[in-house]
Amino acid sequence: MKTYTLREAAKKIGVTARDLKQWEKQFAGSIAVPRTTEGARIYTDELIDRFRHIRTWLESGRHPREVAEMIKQMGSQPAERVNEPAAQVETAVMEGEIIDVPRLLHQGMPYIAEQLAACLKDDIVDALKQETTATVRQAMDEVKGRLDYIEEQTTAAAETVRRSLRDYEEAWQQKTEQLHEHLETVVAFYQEEKARQEEERKQLEQRILEREKAFRELVLSFRQTAASISDARTRANKWWKFW
Repeated sequence: MKTYTLREAAKKIGVTARDLKQWEKQFAGSIAVPRTTEGARIYTDELIDRFRHIRTWLESGRHPREVAEMIKQMGSQPAERVNEPAAQVETAVMEGEIIDVPRLLHQGMPYIAEQLAACLKDDIVDALKQETTATVRQAMDEVKGRLDYIEEQTTAAAETVRRSLRDYEEAWQQKTEQLHEHLETVVAFYQEEKARQEEERKQLEQRILEREKAFRELVLSFRQTAASISDARTRANKWWKFW
């Protein structure tokens, strides 16, 4: 079963959405419009047919109480047996017809303005939707293009940074290797120099010991020689006592 929204039903009946809401409230005891879980009204072909009869009866000057009673009768009888003049008027109403001639004769320009607004509203809304959609799509395309450009620039910048870091790492590694080689050379030279100085120190100590030994031997020999000299000399002349 096909269903319609409030706007679609109003357009098919040839009235405004405000009229439908008012009739729904006015004839709440005779007609009920189901709603979705979100509260949106749901109209069927049967409901639209009943509201078309309501429109016809009210415009023919019937009292609302009489209209309510006729709605109840319409619900309990086949549609073709409910008030023949109303059925004849209904057949003359084309689907999607908006201009109501009896109302036009009674209300004049305000009604024409209302009907024109009702006719143009959907077109204006659709045009605004299309324009808004196109604008939003264009803005999204521009944003996407900008994001793509930023991503490209970011990728290029990241690649440049990685390349610079890689070059710096290679240069630093090369400098570090050269520094290690230099340090190894310095350490080897230091060790060689230390070993050489140690060897020279040992040789010097050995020469000092040898000279000290020779000096002691010389002193001992001198003393022995001096002891054998004649005791005739005076003590004052014994210069070797100095030793």
